[in-house]
Amino acid sequence: MSRARFAFAAHPDAIADLRELPDDIRDLALLELQNLVHGSDDCLPLTGRLAGFHKVYVDPAVSYRMVIQFRPAPPTSTHKREIYLVAAGAREDYAVYRTAQLRTYRTDLNRPADTAPVAEARVQAARSRSPHAVDQTASLAATASAAASLSAPAASRKASQR
Repeated sequence: MSRARFAFAAHPDAIADLRELPDDIRDLALLELQNLVHGSDDCLPLTGRLAGFHKVYVDPAVSYRMVIQFRPAPPTSTHKREIYLVAAGAREDYAVYRTAQLRTYRTDLNRPADTAPVAEARVQAARSRSPHAVDQTASLAATASAAASLSAPAASRKASQR
């Protein structure tokens, strides 16, 4: 067998993901990881919130996926780069991708996972302010500065009268 081209690391929960896969799928996933470490480029880049990560098809039916990242290896490694396994699991309902987003902190925490884009747009519209609304903080500051400028000449006249 040839020398590994990349180092390998995994998120601790990704190891648990591999253990939870059905036996035949787990074997295929481990074989894919071995191929990747030895230089296979059998993965596709992801976009959106997981830009910078790659998906790996595990089984012939493409029902299971792995999410990996190519990143610099630690200084103690003999390799310059490593393959980092983020998540492994079923593609159904994008479960493996949601898991990867949570593990890499690439989620919008203000948005529930099941919120549709249309509903999200409505929520944003409800939270936004009209450009025609009066900014109360600006009007309070303007009132305070106007009051200060009116009282300043009176104070200076009193000082000159003493």
